[in-house]
Amino acid sequence: MQRMVISILAYFIQEDYLNKMRLKNTILLILLSTIIVVIGCTKTVPKTPLEFQKELLAGTSAYLNTQRTWQLDSFYVDGINFPLTSLQKGYKKTFSYDGVYSDSEMNTGNWEIKTIGKLKQTIVYKTTNKQDSSVFDIVSINAARLNLTIKLSNGKLGSYSFKISN
Repeated sequence: MQRMVISILAYFIQEDYLNKMRLKNTILLILLSTIIVVIGCTKTVPKTPLEFQKELLAGTSAYLNTQRTWQLDSFYVDGINFPLTSLQKGYKKTFSYDGVYSDSEMNTGNWEIKTIGKLKQTIVYKTTNKQDSSVFDIVSINAARLNLTIKLSNGKLGSYSFKISN
C-alpha cells in the first residue's frame, strides 16, 4: 500500500512539474513572438532630402546635436580666390535646429530652407540694428563642409566655403 501511495504521489508530482514546464514554455513562446512582431513592425520613416539638408546644416535636434557652427574657409568671386584676413578666417556662422541664426560678429536672425539648395538668412546686424535677408544657393553640404554661392551687389558670383567648427 505504501508503495502504491508513493507511486501515485510521484505521478502527480511529475504531472505538476510537466504542467509547470508547459506553462513556462508557453509564456516564453508568447513573449518571443511578441518581441519579434514589435521589432518586425517597427518602421523607420526615411527623411526627405529637404529634412536631410536641414539636419546637415543645423543638427538633428537630438541630445547635444541642436546646432552646428561653420567657420569660413575660403572666398571666391567669379572663381578667383580672395585670400582671407585673419579676422575673416575666424568668422563663424551658427545655425540652430529651431531656425535661429547667429555669427561671430554678434549678429542674430533666422534661417530657413524651404526648397532644396536654397538657404534664406534673415540677419539683424548688431552695430546698426538693421535687418537684411539674403538667399544663398547651397552648392554642396555634408557633415564637414558647406559651400554657398550668392550673386553679389556688383553682379558677380560670390562663393563661400565653410568647414565645420563644432
